[in-house]
Amino acid sequence: MKKALFLLGFAAAASPAPAQVHFQDASALAGVNNPGKNYGVAIGDYDNDGRDDIYVSRHILPNLLYRNNGDGTFTDVAAQAGVAHAGTTTCSVWGDIDNDGDLDLYLGNRDEANILFLNNGDGTFSDISESAGVNSLYRTRAVLFGDIDRDGFIDLYVANMTAYNYMYRNNGDNTFTDVTEATNTQDFGVAMGSLFFDYDNDGDLDLYLTHDANQPNILYRNNGSGPFTNVSAQSNANYAGQGMGVDVGDLNNDGFLDIYITNLYENALLLNNGDGTFTEMAAEAGVDDLGMGWGTLWLDCDNDGLQDIYVSNDSYFSPYPNLLYRNLGNQTFQVVSHGSPLASMYGGYGAASADFNDDGMADIFLANSGNNDNNQLFLNLTDNNNNWVKIKLTGTQSNRAAIGARVEIEAGGKKMIDEVTAGASYASQNSFVLHFGLGDAEAIDRMVVRWPNGLVEEYGQLAANATYQFTEGETLTSTFFASDETRAELQAWPTLIHERLTLSVNLEQAGRFQLAVKDINGRLVAQLAEGHYPAGMHVWEWMPGEVPAGVYFCHLKTPAGQQVVKVVLPLRKN
Repeated sequence: MKKALFLLGFAAAASPAPAQVHFQDASALAGVNNPGKNYGVAIGDYDNDGRDDIYVSRHILPNLLYRNNGDGTFTDVAAQAGVAHAGTTTCSVWGDIDNDGDLDLYLGNRDEANILFLNNGDGTFSDISESAGVNSLYRTRAVLFGDIDRDGFIDLYVANMTAYNYMYRNNGDNTFTDVTEATNTQDFGVAMGSLFFDYDNDGDLDLYLTHDANQPNILYRNNGSGPFTNVSAQSNANYAGQGMGVDVGDLNNDGFLDIYITNLYENALLLNNGDGTFTEMAAEAGVDDLGMGWGTLWLDCDNDGLQDIYVSNDSYFSPYPNLLYRNLGNQTFQVVSHGSPLASMYGGYGAASADFNDDGMADIFLANSGNNDNNQLFLNLTDNNNNWVKIKLTGTQSNRAAIGARVEIEAGGKKMIDEVTAGASYASQNSFVLHFGLGDAEAIDRMVVRWPNGLVEEYGQLAANATYQFTEGETLTSTFFASDETRAELQAWPTLIHERLTLSVNLEQAGRFQLAVKDINGRLVAQLAEGHYPAGMHVWEWMPGEVPAGVYFCHLKTPAGQQVVKVVLPLRKN
């Protein structure tokens, strides 16, 4: 099991009254306030240390790779990592193209060929663009990873401005094949923000393209194994405006993803009707911002179980501030950013979200494009006692980064969904870690993970305020952070058990804990330990005996929280 990382928090301002949304500009403190023509931001843990890092796409000046130091600060390591490209990078995206467990990086450039950097696993990258066959050159505005044919390898889509778009199929050997015409995803429009997501809940990734210049947007429906059908007109997703950024979220928790589009003049909100069609309702919902919108993202800023919307505006082009719309739960939103750092008046472009300090609150990173504008990190200091859960997925038969996986959560009477995406907003990418607010619910009643390759796994009675790590078809682990009380690490082997299961608990200091085995419904199967124990390693063995085959969970509970490991007891042979 990966050892838990206890991160130091960012410096915090005084907490506001409960029910308020409160963000602090921590850019200077964190060391990410580089000025310049910053266009896009891609978030991903490139060095596998458990902390989200940040890549910033820039024009003229070298691109930035902010390594998360785990103490509230970041260090630019782009030069030593070999990814400090100094050209006209507009967008970038992380994805594990070779399923080796570390994230690779693709750059979409304006005036030079695009670049694919292969992660060497030692903190450095190698340029394999030419050998991989993805070094196209056509003013790229969006780059996306997604496994369109569900073969276990992520494919690449490149959206270009007034030029031919590309769909590249991953051959599984660090090369790609142009399958644009074969998949029917060619487009010569003025491409802007784009993304893969499953709009019709059929288990495969569909493709949505936004356009500038009043050209209708395009929704391509995946036919199941890669070929796509243009369903823009019949779905009413063919919004025409000066579209820029796009992201998806479930605004009414009905299990279908809705689309938010930034625009010059009024923004658009397409409500997914669940029957293959959409209804535009930005004005009715109160989210029709008039600014020069670019980046946008859905996030639950107050952990109330409802997804909110953040909008990044170029306030020099049109004098409107950035906005945070809070979801009121009745298909309307309220602006809650006035007078806060979130209402930045810079030339905002890329925007993305992650919980950078691991406190259970979703933070926001903003790439600003003005010559003297610095990048901004908005740290979420909202204090309302709402609960949360974060989900990190690792594919085995599916692609390793689990891009395209969907998670459904039921807690406190709400049903929430989210998908792992690689590329959205404008020129940006959110964290691979999915973040759900739970309100006052103290546990998840039911969780379903639908993996890209089709496997569906279900879990029940998972405690709140934890980061769960699921590996497809194998194990679940979790880490809980609470106080300076007893901290421990649980290990269980083998995870596919037959005659016996060995469990070890490593205590950092003497203290109390409980160790038990429970079934998938949370019922106690075996109580292995309960009491006060000295610091050090403690080992137990569990003999399943006549316990029925199925999925079981080893629960370790200490005053600091809990850890969980999933194990599987197979059917016995006669």
